[in-house]
Amino acid sequence: MPLHRSWPAWIMAGILFAYVVYPVGAMLGQSLTLPVSEYRADEMGWNPDRQPYGAPLRRLAAENNALEALRRTAVLALATVLLGSAWGGGLALLWWRREFPGRRIFAALGFAPILLPPLVGTIAFFRLIGEGGALWRLLGSDGRPLLSGFGQVLIVHTYSFGIYAYAYVSAALEDLDVSQEEAARSLGASGLRVFLTSVWPTIRAPLLASAFITFMAAAASFTAPYLLDNSQRYLTVEILNNEGDPGMQRALSVVLAALALLALPAFLYINARGKFGDDVALSVKGAARRELPPVHGARAALHVAVSCVAAVILLAPPVTVVISAFGAPTTPQNSYTSLLGAVASLNFDDWSSMGRSALYALAAAALDIAVALGIALALRRSRVLPATLVEFAVMLALALPGSALAIALLSVFNGRSLLAFGVPLGGTGAILILAYFIRDLPLAVRPVRAALSALGANLEHAAAGLGAAPISVLWRVTLPLMLPSVIAAALICFITGLGEYVASKLLYGPLTQPVSQRIEELSRSSPASGYALALWLMLGSAAVIGISRVVRRR
Repeated sequence: MPLHRSWPAWIMAGILFAYVVYPVGAMLGQSLTLPVSEYRADEMGWNPDRQPYGAPLRRLAAENNALEALRRTAVLALATVLLGSAWGGGLALLWWRREFPGRRIFAALGFAPILLPPLVGTIAFFRLIGEGGALWRLLGSDGRPLLSGFGQVLIVHTYSFGIYAYAYVSAALEDLDVSQEEAARSLGASGLRVFLTSVWPTIRAPLLASAFITFMAAAASFTAPYLLDNSQRYLTVEILNNEGDPGMQRALSVVLAALALLALPAFLYINARGKFGDDVALSVKGAARRELPPVHGARAALHVAVSCVAAVILLAPPVTVVISAFGAPTTPQNSYTSLLGAVASLNFDDWSSMGRSALYALAAAALDIAVALGIALALRRSRVLPATLVEFAVMLALALPGSALAIALLSVFNGRSLLAFGVPLGGTGAILILAYFIRDLPLAVRPVRAALSALGANLEHAAAGLGAAPISVLWRVTLPLMLPSVIAAALICFITGLGEYVASKLLYGPLTQPVSQRIEELSRSSPASGYALALWLMLGSAAVIGISRVVRRR
């Protein structure tokens, strides 16, 4: 293929390596060259002023607290994979194999977790199962948790990350050939044998792919361990706790990134073979495309009963946010029972944080879509090498934990950098926008590339054959046909950035506080206002997701 056909891909690879790969490399380099704190150097028998090469990583390998954090993070990630796959996969099998009364409503409720940004979901679970939680009071324990902090975190992870298994498996079940099950049953096969021969081969690869992405997400989780199990050590929390020791902070971030990246090759391999996941990336599925065989009588009643229990569990966190916003006044003056009252309880600083987050998320979403379109168009006619480099950078953005990303960006942009035109970005809105852009880029690239691939080249060739210039073909033919997928991807990137918490925790400054950090602050000083702000963030998420579904179905 001529070089001129690959130069756009080389440009995209250069941009991504500059702003995604290079910061990670800089973080790795600093984990080898920066010194550790004086007391850590003394414990290792080093001269604090002349520490050996790789001092942070060598100290980490000898520090029991760091090793305990690594062990606990890995155990949490593996346990989340098991429970999340069982929960999400079980719901998909319940709601996407047989028709029964209310099935479509229950199937839609399966996506309820995406309504809750990470911080909002965690504070809702804290209200339910944390110290003094409603569930424990209901069970008569006077609010004393009946689960350890680790157990509470695992429940939050199962709820939040089980959505991956649910989305992947339900997408696979939509294409399941029901006639195979019926044929097996007519030959006298037992229910278990029918499942193993007809259903399991269809859902096995999607379930494995969701397991790997769940592992990456659970290993990178910060909010639930930080708020629900702060007496124990996790890598993400240790990164925050070591702000005063930049070398150790870099070393912890490198280990966390390596742990999360362990699952990436297997995820990419399985996902590429299955060719699924484009709608999953958007989390906006529509109704089933085929009629499901119905169940009747006692089996239908059992399906409805189990579905009702699952629906209560799925709705409990968002309903808790609503109840807490309307029923947790800190003073008689901010007691309210309506949405207008919830608005009145918020002051200028509260709304300013929401406005800042919206501005940062909007800018990041615009960058994501622009880069995603550039990647999709460039890779369509590119050589293998630049295409591989681009895909590597995008997948690195997918797997890189938020806290590790924040440290990587600080490693490059906290001081003057040519990539920021010589302007230090630490504590500014620009570094938050950059973090949101990198974190959400995979959410834009996959659906945009899928939409372009689905178009084929016939219409473009026809337009070119009629004398249209390439730019005219792109503007008048290609982009209009891709517009629904592009808009839906932009909306998902926006809402993900709007509620981002992990990277923001390490990157924001006094004048750039995003709404997630404001909610955390209010949850300690003025719970009613904190829940009210969380409610509005949740409602915004629901509205954007609803709009994206409408756009995708056009």
